[in-house]
Amino acid sequence: MKKALGRAVRIIVSVGLLFWVLRGVDLEVLKSKLASAHFGWLLLAFAVNSVGNVFGAWRWKLLLQSQGRDVPMPRLFGSYFVGLFFNNFLPSTIGGDIVRATDSKKKGGGTLTEHLTVILVERLIGLLATLALGGLAAMTGAAHDIDPRITWALGGALLIAGGGLYLVLHPGFRHRVMKIVERVPIAFARRTIGKMLGAFELFSQARGALAGNFLLSLAFQFLLIVHYWLIQFAFGEHVPFLKFVVVVPLVFCVIILPIGINGLGVRESAFVALLSRAGMEPASALALSLASYGIAVLQGLIGFGVHLVRLVRDPSASAAPETPADLDSPLA
Repeated sequence: MKKALGRAVRIIVSVGLLFWVLRGVDLEVLKSKLASAHFGWLLLAFAVNSVGNVFGAWRWKLLLQSQGRDVPMPRLFGSYFVGLFFNNFLPSTIGGDIVRATDSKKKGGGTLTEHLTVILVERLIGLLATLALGGLAAMTGAAHDIDPRITWALGGALLIAGGGLYLVLHPGFRHRVMKIVERVPIAFARRTIGKMLGAFELFSQARGALAGNFLLSLAFQFLLIVHYWLIQFAFGEHVPFLKFVVVVPLVFCVIILPIGINGLGVRESAFVALLSRAGMEPASALALSLASYGIAVLQGLIGFGVHLVRLVRDPSASAAPETPADLDSPLA
């Protein structure tokens, strides 16, 4: 009941934000922008994003190897697209993460919690990388024309993300958390968090893998920013690249907040608010956000095709999310 109510609230928030954004945009201009979009730029943005996913799969593989799990790169690249499908067509990005973790567990062994921890660390390092890029761009003064407070916002977010990663990898902090976890009355929660902390223990001993993952994340996030920067040309805009390096990390920080369905409405509001301050026409900013979402959906559909091919070849190799009972079993 609580889960259904929370989902309903998030749907209402997404719809409300979309309505609010559309009220502030000239719909005729938006329709004209979308109808006259230059397909070549969108295709190039799609290609750059797809190349970025290669780096995403590579950093995933590097973290798995640090845990003693060997999964072929082509498999992980395909699973990346499968995860995008579930991210875009389930009411939560967690669903895509569970699908990815389930798939890597079947090929690499270990527990589902271990593989979910790998993805959590991957996400944390990715957030650190994009905030680092944003902070560097802000230091050049690119944030000043948008809003002087952005530099402080990026700096604060970077400290929070970096501090969080440091704490989960710090033995003393994990020990204190474990003391608290031992008092949790729910056995499943105790076992799950315990296994996750155990996986972080292995990561704390694999500093080379973490450093390599950060460098790959920089490349991954850089290409993702380039992808947004390219989309603007399809709608006749020419906002400087450094301003995108400032704006995109902030949008990511907003999207990860659990206040909408798959970031819908939240993403559009953030892009319109920030890019319009950067000098872009609001209708173009909204068109850019919708186009980027369309690219994500298209990649998700490719992932669905990969998922179907895998099902045909080997039904037992399906990357379908495991049930709570399945999750409980390896943690016993």
